[in-house]
Amino acid sequence: MEVSTKADFLQALFVFGIVVFLILLLISVIVGWFVAGRMLAPLQQITATARVVADSTLHERIALAGPQDEIRELADTFNAMLRRLERAFEAQRRFAANASHELRTPLASMRTILQVALASPDPEEVRAAGPQLLNLNTRSTEITEALLTLARADHGAITHEPVDLADTAREHCVQVRSQAEAAGVRLTAPSGAAPTTGDRTLLRQLVANLVDNAIKHNHRDGSVTVSVHRQEDGRVVLTVRNSGQELDQEAVERAFEPFHRLDTRTEGGNGRPAGHGLGLAIVRSIVRAHDGTLRAVPVRPGGLEVTVELPTTAPAGTLG
Repeated sequence: MEVSTKADFLQALFVFGIVVFLILLLISVIVGWFVAGRMLAPLQQITATARVVADSTLHERIALAGPQDEIRELADTFNAMLRRLERAFEAQRRFAANASHELRTPLASMRTILQVALASPDPEEVRAAGPQLLNLNTRSTEITEALLTLARADHGAITHEPVDLADTAREHCVQVRSQAEAAGVRLTAPSGAAPTTGDRTLLRQLVANLVDNAIKHNHRDGSVTVSVHRQEDGRVVLTVRNSGQELDQEAVERAFEPFHRLDTRTEGGNGRPAGHGLGLAIVRSIVRAHDGTLRAVPVRPGGLEVTVELPTTAPAGTLG
C-alpha cells in the first residue's frame, strides 16, 4: 500500500511538473513574442520610413520615441543622412533653376548682338559688338561663379581648418579701401584676432560679400564698420554695419533671397542691373553650412547691420 502511494505521488508530481513546464513555456513564448515585438517595432518603423523615402520623397523622418539606445541612435543617424540627401538634392534643383533663370537673359542678348553684327555690312557695327559681348560674357562668368559658390555652400560639404576671421576681414578691407574711397565711404577694419574653424574659402567669400555689399549700397560721406571678436565661450562674432538707404525689416529679409537686389539702379546706363543679387544669399548659405547664426537689422536713419555668429566647433559631417 505504501509503495502504491509513493508511486502515485511520483506520478502526480511528474504530471504536475509537465503541466507547470507547459504553462511556463507558454508564458515564455507570449512574453518573448511581446518583448520581441516591442524591440523590433522601431526597426519596422525605420524600414517603413526607408520604403516611403525610396518610393516618394526625402521629406519623411523617423519619429522614434523612447530611450536613447542603439536603435534610437540608428534612427537619428538615418534622419541625419536624409537631411543631407534632401539638402543636396534641393541645392541641385535650386542651382539648375537659378542658372537657367539668370543666364537666359545674357545668353539671349549675346545671340541678338551677334545676329545683328553678322547681318550688318558695316565693319564698325561688328567692332562695336565686341565690348558689348565682353560685358555680357563677364556678367555670365560672375553669375556662374556666384551660383557655384551658392551650390557648394548649400550642399554643406565644407572643409574644417583653422581660420582667423579678423585677419581675413582686415585683408579684404585693405583690398577694397581704394574702392571705398572712390565711393566716398569711410571704411573701418577690425583689430585683434578671432580664431575659429571652417572653410577658409567660403569664410573669405562671406566677408567679401558683406563688406562689398555695405560699400555698394551706401552714399557719399557714408561709413562701413567691420568688427570681429571672439567671445569667452569660443564663438566668433562678425558684425558689418553701414550707412545707406532707409530700410524696413521686411526689405532686409527679402535681401537675403536669391536674385533680390536692394538697389535697382543700373550700371553705366546700359540697362543692366547692378550686381547679380546673389551676394547676401551666398552669405546666408555659408553661415548655414557652418551651423552659425545670421541676424540682419536696419539701422536709423538709414543702413544695415549684419551680425554673423560662428559656433565653437565645426558642424557635423564636414570634410577635412
